[in-house]
Amino acid sequence: MATRAELRTRLQYRLGLGVVSAVEEERLNEALNSGISRAVSDGVPGLSHDTFIGSVSGDLSLTTAVISVGGTTATLASENPVTNRVYPHDILVVDVSGTQTKFLIRDVKDADEVELGSVAPTAYSGGSSSKIVRRSIALPTTGQVVSIFRLDASAKTARLAYEPLWAHHDPFETGTAKYFEQRFSETQDKSFISLWPAPAVGDQFTIVQTRFVSRLTADSGTLKFPEEALDAVIERARLAYLTWTGSDSVGATLATQAVQDSSDSLKNSANSVQIYTKQ
Repeated sequence: MATRAELRTRLQYRLGLGVVSAVEEERLNEALNSGISRAVSDGVPGLSHDTFIGSVSGDLSLTTAVISVGGTTATLASENPVTNRVYPHDILVVDVSGTQTKFLIRDVKDADEVELGSVAPTAYSGGSSSKIVRRSIALPTTGQVVSIFRLDASAKTARLAYEPLWAHHDPFETGTAKYFEQRFSETQDKSFISLWPAPAVGDQFTIVQTRFVSRLTADSGTLKFPEEALDAVIERARLAYLTWTGSDSVGATLATQAVQDSSDSLKNSANSVQIYTKQ
């Protein structure tokens, strides 16, 4: 465990820097945050990933859904798409006197509108049979999703395939989810996954996601890693700094070797002391 100030001091020692300017200090801070991101990506035992269960929210019934001629948005009466967990790729079903027209939602626009992307060639005035089929699960962080498993009735799992272009095949299909895509919604300010086909509300999914570590923004900010992982973070920060400052090829090569040397400690930093025997 160490604060940003302590990590920066250690990084200065390894770089052989004495008193630095305010601008140079900020560059060291950026190098440290880069080192943290790279170390987490490479894997810190106990910190590298999370496993949790998620479910979709199911159908959202609408009072009305109105689309103007030439419009690119659908206006909803009272169902706030932001608070009702609507995300891109969810299915908007506009029901006009029993005739249904379906759209893929491009994104949520505000408290009563969703974006459709393309211009509507005709007007639609959907009634109370209109709905939004929610196929998305919000994620706790923006970390990369490693894998998703669908739980069946016996709690056994089947792994979903990563297919970001599955919408091209059958955009409005519902049923048993087989594919997923991870995306980010600017309006919701959340990372989320879309499941294809859109599953039922009761279906559960085991999600494995890499851990996201917030950047250190203050000298008092603490990185709660074991010493072995801190060493790996600093070495990655040193390599980033040398790259940014245009270090000579020999220095950069040696820094790369130091990063490789620290990788074993990074991956074993949560293990008990290992015993080595001569062969």
